[in-house]
Amino acid sequence: MTDATERGGDPVLEPNDSPNHAAAPFFSSMRKARALERLPPGASKRGQRRGSAVLTIVQNEPFFFPIWLSYYSRFFAAQDIYVLDHDSDDGSTEGTGFNRVPLSHDTLDFGWMVSAVEAKQRELLERYDVVVVVDVDEIVAPDPRWGTLEEYLARFNGSWVECLGYELIHLHDSEPPLTPDQPLLAQRSQWFATALYNKPAISRVPLSWDLGFHRVRREPDANPWDGWDEHIDPDLRMIHLHRADFEVCKERHRRLSSREWNPEDLEQGFAAHNRVTEDAEFEAWFYRGLSWDGKESDEFKPTDLLLEEIGAEWKAVL
Repeated sequence: MTDATERGGDPVLEPNDSPNHAAAPFFSSMRKARALERLPPGASKRGQRRGSAVLTIVQNEPFFFPIWLSYYSRFFAAQDIYVLDHDSDDGSTEGTGFNRVPLSHDTLDFGWMVSAVEAKQRELLERYDVVVVVDVDEIVAPDPRWGTLEEYLARFNGSWVECLGYELIHLHDSEPPLTPDQPLLAQRSQWFATALYNKPAISRVPLSWDLGFHRVRREPDANPWDGWDEHIDPDLRMIHLHRADFEVCKERHRRLSSREWNPEDLEQGFAAHNRVTEDAEFEAWFYRGLSWDGKESDEFKPTDLLLEEIGAEWKAVL
């Protein structure tokens, strides 16, 4: 991949880019690649394409699921919204406006979740041109200057695309708790870029994901980081809401840690941050990074987060 920095120049940035982003030197070449995968304006007319669907998997998400459904309902009809319901028993998935697909499994098992989502994505691609796969606390949104998610999907003509990850954060000493029925981004001032949430969320082809849906699975002997940035669109963000409210996040961790986990996931320390519940450790993790690995014998080694102000153009997106 050739870019301005490799030729000795400065990165070529757009107005809403984060200049300190680790991938900023490559944004220009990424944009050129994505432009080749985009239909011209007006090229996608009604009847010529089979439309798009959105898919998630949930269990007892009374806070995030209404936010998720409200956002994606702007761009997808109810019949095109699919929710794999993993044994929810709190009433949060009993409403209307989406297709509820009941699933049952004994444990919180990330391998099983990936398999269930992969199977449903393959089924949906038999009827839709594009399928968006996201967690219930994830919002996929293009740069507002480029239009809405619906407009982005109508022009998307690549195989799959990876979103640029940004995590919203609650500065709970100065910001009030979230009011879920009010615009979300207007209630928060800061977010931070995180490669952990650069996710391959939009696809026109069947995908096989790594655990957590963070990467497209490679061949067993392949370097998982080779070419990791080849499909990123710097103008398409994955806004992660995990830290959007301090107390909601802490309570969600407590609920997740009390569930029965797949023993292999526990042994490998997978998604260990979801089991950080003690006050001091939780606050350290919440504001200073993802480096804690869940082993009681290891010292907590926090990593500073590079916070940045949410631009005014983004405030109306969510």
